Amino acid sequence: MASLLPHHQQPDHAVREMESACPRLRNDLRLRFQEFSGQPGYLLEDPVQGRFFRLGEREYQFVRALDGTKRIGQIVAQLAARSGGADAIPPLDESEAVSLFRSFADAGLIASRDSEHVARVADDISEKQESQQLLGKTGNVLSLRIPLGNPDRFFSWLARWFGWLAGPWVFLLWMMLLAAAGVAVSHQFARFSSETSGVFQVGNLGLLTLLWIGLKVWHECWHGLVCRRYGGEVPEAGMNLLLLITPLGYVNATSSLRFPSRWQRMHVAAAGMYGELMLAAIAAIWWARVEPGTLTSSALHQTVVVSGMTTLMFNANPLMRFDGYYIFSDLFGLTNLTTRSQQMTSWLTRRWLLGFRKTASPLWAGDRGWLIAIYGFASALWRFLVMIGLLVGAAQLFHGAGLVLALVAGSAILVRGIGGFVRLLTKARSQGASPWALGARLALLSLLVVSLLVLVRWHPRVSAPAVVQSASGGEVRADCPGFLDQMTVIPGQPVRAGETLAVLKNVEQTSKLRRAEIDVALSRLRKDQFQASDDIAACQAEAQNLKALEAKYAELQTYTSTLNLKAPRDGIVIGRDLESLAGTWIEPGHLVMLVGNPAEKELVILAPQAEMEVFQKAQVEKRPAVFAARGRSGVHPATISQVTPRASLEPLNFGLIAPFGGPLAVRKARPGAGDRSRANDGTLADYELVKPHFEMRAKLDAETSRLLADGEVGRVAVARGDLRSLGEVLTSAGRRWFDRLLEKAKVR
Repeated sequence: MASLLPHHQQPDHAVREMESACPRLRNDLRLRFQEFSGQPGYLLEDPVQGRFFRLGEREYQFVRALDGTKRIGQIVAQLAARSGGADAIPPLDESEAVSLFRSFADAGLIASRDSEHVARVADDISEKQESQQLLGKTGNVLSLRIPLGNPDRFFSWLARWFGWLAGPWVFLLWMMLLAAAGVAVSHQFARFSSETSGVFQVGNLGLLTLLWIGLKVWHECWHGLVCRRYGGEVPEAGMNLLLLITPLGYVNATSSLRFPSRWQRMHVAAAGMYGELMLAAIAAIWWARVEPGTLTSSALHQTVVVSGMTTLMFNANPLMRFDGYYIFSDLFGLTNLTTRSQQMTSWLTRRWLLGFRKTASPLWAGDRGWLIAIYGFASALWRFLVMIGLLVGAAQLFHGAGLVLALVAGSAILVRGIGGFVRLLTKARSQGASPWALGARLALLSLLVVSLLVLVRWHPRVSAPAVVQSASGGEVRADCPGFLDQMTVIPGQPVRAGETLAVLKNVEQTSKLRRAEIDVALSRLRKDQFQASDDIAACQAEAQNLKALEAKYAELQTYTSTLNLKAPRDGIVIGRDLESLAGTWIEPGHLVMLVGNPAEKELVILAPQAEMEVFQKAQVEKRPAVFAARGRSGVHPATISQVTPRASLEPLNFGLIAPFGGPLAVRKARPGAGDRSRANDGTLADYELVKPHFEMRAKLDAETSRLLADGEVGRVAVARGDLRSLGEVLTSAGRRWFDRLLEKAKVR
């Protein structure tokens, strides 16, 4: 849906020249009446470009007067002369009319007897705006729109054969599916939350990308199907590349704006979410019935997350121009809500913050100004957060090269903002604001901001990356080396203390034990013979020899018995690719697997120098810490139990390093660098941290231990213990974030 509302721009000479051509709308445009929540409105359709524009009563009056016989000024004067009455809607003033006319011209809706003259002047306007357009395009490099053709025939076929899916009986089935899915997930919520934390890890990105593309195609197909079901057209479909790598689909279903029923229009807007939630419900019910840890379980879980949770978070959000925005607009009858809310926030800012007394209110008769204003400020804040999120996301792309992209785009946005503010200040006198009064207002505002940054103080927190793992004592290591002959357990299997987990085979060690057993038997036989022949001296000597042989045999027997790897305690088997270890040689001390106790887990923390000192102080003062797991809401209590006072390059855990989706940058390990004895398996020894970090441990209580799964990654935070100003906190946080960004850029 496009917008043609005025922007309160001052007309320039090029527009003035175009006005003299007595403009009129193109003859092929269609204009029809349409109510929006009981309020009169009009829909202007451009059949050539397949676009629609919603107009209010004021815009409609102006449009009807564009008949090619009058200039803009004459039209404004004529409309002003006709208006009257306390309840009458005021017509557009001259600046609003010129701004609206400019929008008509930019949209290609204006015709003239002197079409060559109009084209030449339009080019003149475009040339004057080239620098602004260049900055705008520079700021929009974070998103690229790619049209892929006209799918109308496909959606016509789809609606003919599958339009019944959007009917009322299927809606009842949809409601039952959602209820059943909610029950299924609630019964296994701990498992669902645990799997959610690993959805966006590197190992899952291939499957996640395929699911994302398929689900977005499914989403857009529902928009097109419902639009065609009610008689609309879908002349275009394509793809938006967010951050140049994340595909988002789109279909042009704006023909739904001509539907007389707002419920039909809302149905088209909600169709994509309806279809995705249906698929998410089916996937959730199926997920609850399959074995955990399988590829099918992972695919179904990711389907629920992508088509359920992310759809509700983004598509249903009315503050973004996605599905929720159009539903919200039709529900409350707010036409052109984005533009009108921006005008409202601009007017409030100019009128009450900058003191521009001559700025005209953008409200119409009967408008709910409070709702438009609240929406305007909320959407402005949301757009700012989204812009920051996109810039941060771009900065982390392409192994640091995205930082350049983010700096260019951010600089362009900043320059545009400063330029717009400067232009606004140059109009202060014409808008009834004294330059001295405006300067005083800006000085007071600046003083207020500085005061907040300096005077607002609190106990800031520092944080460091951490990963959940079973508490020490559950390691299963090989004491006697050997080939792994038999693996008797699988990951996730519950075991009892003393239960055999794996069997190693060492022919040489077994032969030594057999020879020692034979030596003991022979020594006993000789001792008995000496005793029978009353050779006391020989018997005593053989008894001493037998004692030594038995001690050696007992030692060998104990050592060889470790070829049977047993569970050190009750718990759950934890390990990576255990089946791949079959037939491999296991060195002494090698960590084969873990037996974790669900009620005894700890956090392994890696912190840089600055944070380590705070954590060490928190341990001494017994200050509490909190752990925020990635992909989970809320925080969990923890207690710092150990701080190693020596920095190391050892990464300790796969979950903490960038190649496996972790937060810490690593590089290929140099030969002989560091002690790798604590590595989880051979591949972790191939990496070392870019910067040295300090190893710390934190205890989790039994309830938290049961809730969190081994391998969950997040951040542990503790209070610094000293008061700091808001400015210091923001500066320090920004510096740490930028340092981490530069570290990631060094990953090779």
